[in-house]
Amino acid sequence: MKFYLFPVCLVLLAGIKAGAQQDHAGQRCAEAKRRAHSQLQARPTIGDPLEENYDVKYIQLDLSLDNNSTALKGSATTKAVTTTAMSEYAFELISDYTIDSLKINGVIRPVTLSGYVRKASLPAALPAGTLFTAQVYYRGSVSSGGGFFDGGIRTETSPSWNANVTYTLSEPYAAKDWWPCKQSLQDKIDSADIWITVPSALKAGSNGVLKAVTPVSGGKSRYEWKSRNPIDYYLVSLAVAPYTDYSYYTHFTGSTDSVLVQNYVYNNPLTLPQFKAVIDSTGPMINFFSSLYGRYPFWKEKYGHCMAPLGGGMEHQTMTTLGFFEPSLVAHELGHQWFGDHVTCGSWGDIWLNEGFAAYSEYLYQRYSEGLPAAASTMASLHNRVMAETDGSVYCTDTTDENRIFDSRLTYDKGSAVVHMLRFIAGDDTRFFDLLRNYQVQFANSTANTEQFKTFAATAYGRNLDTFFNQWIYGEGYPVYSAAWNQVGDQVIVRLSQTTSMPSSINLFVMPLEISMTTATGEDTVVTVYNNMATQTFSFNWARTATGLDIDPNNWVLNRVGNITKDNTLSVTAPQLFSGTVYPNPARQQWTLTGLTAGCTLRLCDMSGRTLAEVPSAGKQTVDIDARGLATGMYLLRIADKAGHTQYLKLLKAE
Repeated sequence: MKFYLFPVCLVLLAGIKAGAQQDHAGQRCAEAKRRAHSQLQARPTIGDPLEENYDVKYIQLDLSLDNNSTALKGSATTKAVTTTAMSEYAFELISDYTIDSLKINGVIRPVTLSGYVRKASLPAALPAGTLFTAQVYYRGSVSSGGGFFDGGIRTETSPSWNANVTYTLSEPYAAKDWWPCKQSLQDKIDSADIWITVPSALKAGSNGVLKAVTPVSGGKSRYEWKSRNPIDYYLVSLAVAPYTDYSYYTHFTGSTDSVLVQNYVYNNPLTLPQFKAVIDSTGPMINFFSSLYGRYPFWKEKYGHCMAPLGGGMEHQTMTTLGFFEPSLVAHELGHQWFGDHVTCGSWGDIWLNEGFAAYSEYLYQRYSEGLPAAASTMASLHNRVMAETDGSVYCTDTTDENRIFDSRLTYDKGSAVVHMLRFIAGDDTRFFDLLRNYQVQFANSTANTEQFKTFAATAYGRNLDTFFNQWIYGEGYPVYSAAWNQVGDQVIVRLSQTTSMPSSINLFVMPLEISMTTATGEDTVVTVYNNMATQTFSFNWARTATGLDIDPNNWVLNRVGNITKDNTLSVTAPQLFSGTVYPNPARQQWTLTGLTAGCTLRLCDMSGRTLAEVPSAGKQTVDIDARGLATGMYLLRIADKAGHTQYLKLLKAE
């Protein structure tokens, strides 16, 4: 879900220029959502423990409504299997609605109400593993206030397009505002039929495939939507308005398979012409993300959009609800179809797994469509928004507070920055995107929490990621780097210092870090060091004359850079850890080092700084390094002593 602060009415006046504001608007992408959800009743989990006594398999919603009020009438059928012996059925539906009757396995049962939890005793206790059917017949309406998102169902008029719309937005705890449900992230609904009866001048959008539009008496039509992919409760949706259907098919690259792109836009004659170019780009965007994350997971149903008067979008499964079309917003919500819908966060504390990856999808698409300079500028702005304050963790520790769940700085922006750093420490893009594709396979149609993702990523990367996650997900703040440097002959010495913005949380961020050395002609060389001390000295063999130094030139790491100075005394304090020879270099089988300072540790790294092997060297001055099994190319040997001095050697692997 992504929201912008500028008024929706400005979109018509400004046209597509809304996209030009995305850097500034993006920093507020969740603020409207946070403010609106603060009116909802916060709670950490399901409404009543009795809800865990069954596993929802299927729902059918059969509802009648229009676009002039939130009043609805109809039924909700739930088929579920008991997970333990069960004598009482519990579900959630706010007290604004009147339940005309509740049937369990065809038998009418009385219903009690406590807050928003409804309960009914069963005709007879059901043993574990029993399939049962609950049918709730209900009616009512809820108030529709003046701000964004102050309820799960709303009726509003678009000020830009003069269209009345009734639509739903259930994240995180508001599905109970419009249908009888179990609000558990862990219990995805296996399949659903959503029937919406509306006046025939209107259309009704929802999840899955539109199987039929059936005329009914009284000048009405029933839109019959069918979803056969598992779906979480908050992703079930409807939107009713005077829409026109603008649909097309897009083919997957290298395949005859295609996916329907179905868009319900206002039937104002000016609406589609204004947004058509961005809508038409959705098909290629699906192909782009499919190349990165794996094929669009709901391709056998559809992907599409329903317009509604809101300042952003909500990633309802297969049919996003949004207020307008601009590339960043469309990319964000489409990215959610993989990260949020196909694989859903295991708890609201893990919401960054939804929003961080969706926000990073914006960056990836911008880099693809506009080029690296534009995307780099966006990432720099994102970093600045995160560092506008010094504290705060990506992981959400208070899931009773919707303001915190949807914190734009931490959940969205810092979450995206963490994904960017996770890509950096992968060492190469193949490993990173393989991780994302395999994650989609491993947790398909299910949920994952932060610890599960960490374990899965560690396996993919072949190393422990506890420190990375403790620093960047659970910890607070960011590093501040400063450096002094000098060049003596062919040796460049760098003394790197680190402080942190929140030392009470993290007093040292252990990270690989790029350092760039430049010459008077503008040439530069980027090396990656492994920073694991507050003050650390590195040396590099470099034949050219250095005129300057830069820290993190490609902006991979969330950080601030302090002073960078040239210090002519560094030649005295930085010892030569290696002054011998390396032979052969290039090598096919092994490299041999002679003249190594005793007591140093050796790590063989790729050019990104990723550790490939720890090289045994205790007390040795001559060391053999195995080159077999390595791909042809350049590698770095990191030599470090206990005082924090570090030296790097370039090793070449021959064919």
